[in-house]
Amino acid sequence: MPANYVAPPKAAPAAPAKVAPAAPAQAAPSAPAEEKKAPAQEEKKEAAPAKEEKKGKAAAKPAKNAPAASSGDPLLDVYKLCDLRVGKIVECEKHPDSDKLYIEKIDLGEGRIRTIGSGLQMHCTMEQMLEGQCVVFANLKPKKLGGVPSEGMVLCANNGEKTELMRPPAGCAIGERIQLEGNPIDGAPLPQESAAVLNPKKKVEGKLLDVLKTNGKKEMCFSGMRLLTSKGPIVSATVANAPVQ
Repeated sequence: MPANYVAPPKAAPAAPAKVAPAAPAQAAPSAPAEEKKAPAQEEKKEAAPAKEEKKGKAAAKPAKNAPAASSGDPLLDVYKLCDLRVGKIVECEKHPDSDKLYIEKIDLGEGRIRTIGSGLQMHCTMEQMLEGQCVVFANLKPKKLGGVPSEGMVLCANNGEKTELMRPPAGCAIGERIQLEGNPIDGAPLPQESAAVLNPKKKVEGKLLDVLKTNGKKEMCFSGMRLLTSKGPIVSATVANAPVQ
C-alpha cells in the first residue's frame, strides 16, 4: 500500500498546473487599466463643458463691447466714417501754374502742418483765406492737385453765384472734431482720434457731400441735422440753403 500511495501525489501536482494557466493572469491587470481609462474619460467629459463655458464667455464679449444701435439711418454710418475738423490756414499762396488753385498750409492740431489745394482763387481773397478758422474734410485719400499733393478739402458753401468758407465759431480748439447735433450716432460724440483714411472705391465722400448743405440760417447741416463744435454751429457769412463742398 505505501508503494501504491505514491500515484496520487503525482496527480495532485498536475491539478494545480492546470489551474495556474486557467487563472486569468492577464485579465487581472486589464481590469485596473479599464479603471484608469474610465476616470480619464470622465475628466474629458468634465473638461468639455468647461470649454463650452469658455466659448460662451467669448461669445458674450462682443455683445458687451458692441456699440449702441444707431437710429437705423444708413447716412449716420456715412458720417461716422467721415472726419470733419476745425482747421486754421497758417499760409496761403497762389499755385504758380494755375489761376484757380490756392495752396494752403493748414494746422489741424496734429503736431504737423498739412498741405491742401483748393480751387478758390476766383472766389476768396488771400486775406479771407487766412482770417478766422475753417472746416477741413480731413480723412480723404491724398491726391495731387496741379502736381501738388493735397491732404484734405476745405469746405465751402456754394449757391452757384457765391462761394464762402464755412466758419466755426471763435474760440474753437484747432483740430476739434465736428459733431452731429444730439449725438445720434451710438448716443455719444464721435471720438477725437483720427478716423481711417477713406477708400475712394467705396464712394463715402460723395455720399457725405450729397447731403451737406446750409440751412435757412446759413448753418452747416448733414441731412438736415446741424453740425456743431463745442462753441456752437458752423456758418457761412451769407450763403443759405446751398450745397457745402
